[in-house]
Amino acid sequence: MGAILRYRALDTPRTFLTPRQRNNQQAETSTKTSNCQPRYLRRLVVEVVREVRVFLVNLVAAPAAMASAYADANADAGVIGEGEGRQLKALRAERSSPVSIDHAFRDALDYQRLTVLPMCTASLVFVYSELICRNLWNARFYSGGAVVEKGQPPPVRALATRHLRHASTDGWNVVAGAEALAQEWALRNVCDGKNFSKATRLRLAVCLSVAWKFERCMYTHFPRLFYSVQPNLYSPHTHELAYIGYSFFTLEEQTEFGPWAASNTARISALYDRMVEMEADLLSSVSVMMLLTRNAQVMAEERLAALLSARIVDADAAMAVRSVVPFFRIASRDGKSEPPSAGALVCAAMLCMSVPTTARAPILHCDATVRAQFTEDERRGAYDLLERAARLKGLAVATMEATCYRDATWVHYPFVCADALRIALVMARDVCVPVGQ
Repeated sequence: MGAILRYRALDTPRTFLTPRQRNNQQAETSTKTSNCQPRYLRRLVVEVVREVRVFLVNLVAAPAAMASAYADANADAGVIGEGEGRQLKALRAERSSPVSIDHAFRDALDYQRLTVLPMCTASLVFVYSELICRNLWNARFYSGGAVVEKGQPPPVRALATRHLRHASTDGWNVVAGAEALAQEWALRNVCDGKNFSKATRLRLAVCLSVAWKFERCMYTHFPRLFYSVQPNLYSPHTHELAYIGYSFFTLEEQTEFGPWAASNTARISALYDRMVEMEADLLSSVSVMMLLTRNAQVMAEERLAALLSARIVDADAAMAVRSVVPFFRIASRDGKSEPPSAGALVCAAMLCMSVPTTARAPILHCDATVRAQFTEDERRGAYDLLERAARLKGLAVATMEATCYRDATWVHYPFVCADALRIALVMARDVCVPVGQ
């Protein structure tokens, strides 16, 4: 009842008088005897400004107060359960409303940086998956050390192949590394997050090539088609870097450029030389080693290694959790939120892999274990990731459709489907709220 009264109290507008209206009122009451001093213009303006300031403060704070009052009224009416309502209030209390006078607004450059991330992720995922599917890049997990008979395929690591075989899982951290390079170098001064220029897309191609060479060196199968004008012992060349840039072209740009064939060697060689210069600029202007070895996905693997060493998860469960980390990395690209931390990625993935309705869940869920292994910020970050994954928006929807996470035949699809995400979201809500609230 108190909440309803507060709601009605906010509905009553205040009346303010302009200086002319105040003067008219004084003129109407001037016939009455009064010992008050006359209201000078300066004093009148100060009073009006003070009252307007109070009115604006109340006006800005009104929507948040109305929402809180409405939630309290619903809770009193029994719309939500007592325990769930208490948890929702605890989570809502930590949020900062954008209409609040104490809201911490980001810098304009931060907004610009976040708005271009969805298109960056989508472009890199599409091109990387295409290169892997065409067998131009070799992302298999060879075991090595074994004698291979002629005509037989080399042996592969069974555990890594089972969980990270699909290109979307980014088993070699190529896409994650390329994203880290792109944020520091390729996306400088890029404002349009929906339509990258040709030069920006070429820079993304350079980032992808450098990340691949760092992780896989020369595991490529590009055909050698192009001879150099001058005699060269390495001819014919693959011009691999130029082909990656060519893959980032639109259909119109590819038609204008010409086919990828020996008959178009001159233009292909010119594109290759241009991109080699861009590659040199990347290597000399940013800390490539740190970006490729300390990005969130690589650090998530380190967290999983620590959990494996502590025997909280076994090897199969650790690889299963690792396989869905890129799923949440893609889901986090909404153009507004900061990139998630490594702990939030691992926590969200573990919650998905411990959904109790799935009989073959590799992890047994325990609230105490999750609270002990992850900080409060990481648990809240995992809750946000699960919430975004359950309600994908914008370009993340198209990006996810091109991955194995929307393929019902994928080995871990039951853990990332809509039903599993809803259950994991409830589990995350339980571990996000501190005990006793």
